[in-house]
Formats: sequence, C-alpha cells, structure tokens
Amino acid sequence: MEPITYIFAALVLGIVPPLFWLWFWLKEDANPEPRGEIAVVFLAGMGGVIVAILLENSVFSANNSLRQFWGYGSGAFQLINVLGFAFIEEIVKVAAAFFTALKSKYFDEPVDAMVYMVVAALGFAALENVLFVADSLRGGLYQSITVTSFRFVNAILLHIAASALVGAGFAFTFFHKERRVFELVLGVFLATLLHSLYNFFIINGVWNPTTELWATILVVLGAGTALLLFERARKIIV
Repeated sequence: MEPITYIFAALVLGIVPPLFWLWFWLKEDANPEPRGEIAVVFLAGMGGVIVAILLENSVFSANNSLRQFWGYGSGAFQLINVLGFAFIEEIVKVAAAFFTALKSKYFDEPVDAMVYMVVAALGFAALENVLFVADSLRGGLYQSITVTSFRFVNAILLHIAASALVGAGFAFTFFHKERRVFELVLGVFLATLLHSLYNFFIINGVWNPTTELWATILVVLGAGTALLLFERARKIIV
C-alpha cells in the first residue's frame, strides 16, 4: 500500500465513525452548541491522546521499576497498568472539555456539560482509532475494516459512556456547586471502573468471541445509562 493511501485509509477508517456518533449525539441536543466551540472541544479531545500516551508510558515505566523493586507478579503489574491507563484517559478527557467549553460562556445550561464531555470523548476516540487502524493496516485492509467495525460499536461507545458519567456530575451540580467535587470524584471513579472492566474483557485478545460479547454488553449498558442521564439532565430547568 502506498504511503499516501495508507495515511488516507487510516484517517478515513479512524475518524469517520466518531464523526457519525458526534452527529448522532448532537442531534439529541434541543439547543445546539456553537459549531466552532464543538470543533475546539473535539480537537482538544484529539490532542488529549498525545498527552495520555506520554503519561501512560510514564506509568508503565514507573510500574515496571516498582515491580522489579518489590517483586510483585504479572497479575498485579497488569492490574496497575489497566487501572492507571483508564484513569489517565478519563482525566485527560475531562481536562479537554473543562479547559475549553466548561470554563466558557457556552456552558450555560446543565445538559451542556454532558454534550461537551462526549464531544471531547469522541475527539479522543477519533485519534485513538487512527492509531489503531494505522497499526492494523499492516495486516491488510480486511483486518483494518474488522478493527474499525469492532471499535465503531465498542471502543467509541465506551468513551461516550465513561465521559457521560463525568459530564452528569457537572450537569447535576449546575445549581449546587457545593456538591461538585463529590459528584466529579464519583463520576471519574465510575468512568475509570467502566473503562478498566472493558480493558479486562479484551485484554486476552479482542477477537476472542466470549470477551468480545461481554465487552459489547458492558458498553451497550453504559451507553444506555448515558442516554438516561442525558434525558434527566435535559429536564433540569435553568
């Protein structure tokens, strides 16, 4: 495959699915946010992938050093990595939304928090997809399409569901800022737990039918919860 074709295929297969979910999510918003702000948050989410990779590499190295010093087994090593990586990705997505839209004048109604958190998550998923697809292209176009199909449902919905949990914390404390820290800590905890469980299900190989089924059930339940929370947030009157 020519380099230009390779890059084009990775970009199309990686970015188009998150853009579809972005369109689907935004059409649920009765009061659409400015397109420019949506674009900024989406790009911030993409940039968060780079930050996450750097932090995850640091966690992996630190964990490896601690393992050599303390001598704990591969199970504990894997557990720390999975929890650490999930926590990092959730915090990075929060930062992407918080330092763009959630501190701006556009955050003017409770449901906006969930909208912007999901937009950041989809930006994160987009660049993450590109990297996964680019790697899978080494195995051929068919493998890349298979990876894209799996991530179209599972990985993207995972990011949506996890970030929606955090966004709900911002939404439900719109008029009760004294509870915000607790709600956000709870949201990040639940998002990290959901993300970690997903990673555990697929850690033995994404193409294992059993783990793929459980991963799919998990993210579908998570996405259903996100929609319920979104509907509840929409009913909070400003």
